[in-house]
Amino acid sequence: MKKLLQSITLLFTTFVFSQENLTVAYADTPLKQVLLDVQNKTALSFSYAEEVIKDKKINFTGSDITAAVLLGALADQTGLVFEKISETLVIISVPVTKLDVCGYLFDSESNTPLPYATVLVKGTSMGTSTDETGFFQLEDVEEAAKLIIQYVGYADQTVEASAYGTTNCKNIYLRPKAQSLQEVVVLGYLNKGLDKTMDGSFILKNTSLGILPGLVEPDVFQSIQMIPGITSLDESASGIQIRGGSPDQNLIYFDGIKMYNTGHFFGMISTINPYVTESVKIYKGGASPKYGDRISGVIDISSATQVPDTVYAGIGVNGTHADAFLKTPLGKNAGLVLSGRRSYTDALQTPTFDALAEKVFQNTKIVTDFGGQVVEDDDDASEIVGDENFFFYDANGKLILEPSNNDRITIGGLLTRNDLDFSSSDDEDLTQDLLIIENQGASFSWQGTRWGKFQHSLKAYYSHFDSDYNNTVSEDLLVEEENLRKNTVEDYGMDLNISYDFLPHQNIMLGYQYSNSDVFFQLFRDEAGDADIEPGDDDEIPLPSETRDFNEIRQNVNQANTVYAEYWYQPANKGFVSLGARASHYSLVDDFFLEPRLNVEYPITDKLRLKVTAERRYQPISQLIEFEDTQLRLENNIWTLSDGNDIPVLESSQFSGGFLLNVDDWTLDIDGYFKKIKGLTSFTNGFTNAAEELSQGESDIVGLDVLLRKKIGSYRIWLGYTFNDVEYRFEELQSNPFPGNNDVTHNFRIANTYETGNWQFSVGWNYRTGLPFTPVDSFSTITGDIDFGPVNSERLPNYHRLDASLIYKFGISTSGRTKATFGVSLQNVYSRQVPISIFYRVDQDPNTGLDELNQIEQLSLGFTPNATFRLYF
Repeated sequence: MKKLLQSITLLFTTFVFSQENLTVAYADTPLKQVLLDVQNKTALSFSYAEEVIKDKKINFTGSDITAAVLLGALADQTGLVFEKISETLVIISVPVTKLDVCGYLFDSESNTPLPYATVLVKGTSMGTSTDETGFFQLEDVEEAAKLIIQYVGYADQTVEASAYGTTNCKNIYLRPKAQSLQEVVVLGYLNKGLDKTMDGSFILKNTSLGILPGLVEPDVFQSIQMIPGITSLDESASGIQIRGGSPDQNLIYFDGIKMYNTGHFFGMISTINPYVTESVKIYKGGASPKYGDRISGVIDISSATQVPDTVYAGIGVNGTHADAFLKTPLGKNAGLVLSGRRSYTDALQTPTFDALAEKVFQNTKIVTDFGGQVVEDDDDASEIVGDENFFFYDANGKLILEPSNNDRITIGGLLTRNDLDFSSSDDEDLTQDLLIIENQGASFSWQGTRWGKFQHSLKAYYSHFDSDYNNTVSEDLLVEEENLRKNTVEDYGMDLNISYDFLPHQNIMLGYQYSNSDVFFQLFRDEAGDADIEPGDDDEIPLPSETRDFNEIRQNVNQANTVYAEYWYQPANKGFVSLGARASHYSLVDDFFLEPRLNVEYPITDKLRLKVTAERRYQPISQLIEFEDTQLRLENNIWTLSDGNDIPVLESSQFSGGFLLNVDDWTLDIDGYFKKIKGLTSFTNGFTNAAEELSQGESDIVGLDVLLRKKIGSYRIWLGYTFNDVEYRFEELQSNPFPGNNDVTHNFRIANTYETGNWQFSVGWNYRTGLPFTPVDSFSTITGDIDFGPVNSERLPNYHRLDASLIYKFGISTSGRTKATFGVSLQNVYSRQVPISIFYRVDQDPNTGLDELNQIEQLSLGFTPNATFRLYF
């Protein structure tokens, strides 16, 4: 190898160097002195590290020779590589030697193999996983490289690649972490990179996540929808519903920043760049008491947590946007991670964008008569005028500091923005929609260990959400109607906790949290274009049936002070017990709230585990559903604080129990649950037949999540099923209970993945029961009044679609450092579209002057192709 590199170098330099004749005489002369002499005699200059040329001596005499001949002699005597990168600059380096490496991973205590562990080549995209025996192998690894070995529940270990050549395939022993709360009980729960841990949560590792049906990128919010009990009823990335809860009931963090908007393009694309996401922790229930202020699931997303060893970067493009990221060291104990994405849809519209835009900007209108019967079905009732001027971007950065082996400090920042200018027309009206949604945030974290048994954590965050929407309806250039909707949330807070391992496998944690939330919204409507409306102090929230013109402004501030504690015990039989509680005071309602938590997993055998959780949770902030007849239906949610009157603090009591069986690459996971929610309002649940007065109610949710998975070599198949019975009780709306708006009785998914060589394939089919909706009994064309039938007494058609995807990975450089990925995905392969929601709008017939009732349907996503190409270097 060395002789080959020297020969290549000699031929290269002979061809490109200018033919400058030299006379030299070196006798045991240090290489550095020789290089200085050559620089004085030629136009060449040299770049090198001192340790590379240290102790190198040259013995060479020549007259009337070229610089190329001299450099060839220097390369031959030193064994170094002289590489010309410009007309005058030569870089001197040590030849890169590559080798194949291998090893076996074992638990240091039990000496048992560790299958499906992640083995990464530090600073590159190269990596693999161990097989069932704990064995791994990597080809063409640089001899000087380091291997990072990761296994959930164990301390990461870094080893020298040179020590594990295929001629010396040695054992590597990993030590369990002192706090192994994330110890895995199911590796590759669905596919590799998604594991289930002992406390019932799920850990998603983006760096090792396998392919999933319909996806060509490891998007967090799309990926976790494969887990039974987690879904999005509007097919979006941001509309995550966990065990019958609504999206605003989920607590979502990104690097410690509390998120209030998680979707681009009306939620169809995640705001989180998957290529800087390192891990995600997901709770469907039984969350640690350090998580509060939401009553449903928890999604805690983290980007890089360790200082990068070398510069590592990537760029990519798909059917809607392009992105880039950079991970680079800033010295030995500091590193920086940067990323950015921007859509190009305002300049180029691809088939992917066309499919998404068809769903987002659709406005199918069905006209009914006074009896509510369909008299006209016009699928093209609205025609797009001009271009859909839409774009989005996001950027984030993170500074990582490791001042000591026991401390890690991170400082992060995030910015996301959506910008829309859209107009459409029907027979008589021109409608224009202007929308800007922005989320900014910053975070600070200091985590450390003292004396081996004390751990401390100090975190702080700032989050600012701003949504500004303007809708105008015009006829013959005259504004007939104007709607404004503005919503801002400014939230900052901190978290301090300490934990102590006071006995083997036992730990106690104590913590304090503070947060300050300032929430503002304005709802304005001027239907005739001449209303004289002044902002008032009236706290009544306007309902569609109360008035056609209004200007409602509301701003509230809530300060929350919370103390929490958690005790956990992990016995020798690999069981798990967690007892915890939160006690919070909310200033807006001037009241205290106690939240007990219990989480138990007990192994009956080494293959069968029982699990039980119980918890009470409270939520002081939620989203209203604004029902005015604006054209866009996907962004009508408004964040607002509870006030103890119209909008009470949400309360949830949750219980779950089930078992987990894991044997011979079969996994059967069954979990039943019951959830009771109090404090719901008719506006926070989006009823189309809201009463004259804002009404309060509650819900009972009974559900069952089932997963059956089988792994056969490189092939995986899983079947997921969720049964949900969501029952609402709103006495002011209806005397008897009725199905909730998100009551999906049956949700079934089957998916397959297969890997061979550099190829990955996946196909999946999803089926679910149609959502309930409220029918119209009658409609008056004179007064515009609507008489609704029983609440949610009818259902939309059942929903199903087939998705497929493939990914191909390959190297494009001889060094192996530059790699590429190409992927293709197809969503809704057979292009079946059904209504997934229904709204009603009263409009005026321009010919008769009478009111007409328009039934507005939002159809499901049609056939949606996508492709991606990425480079890593």
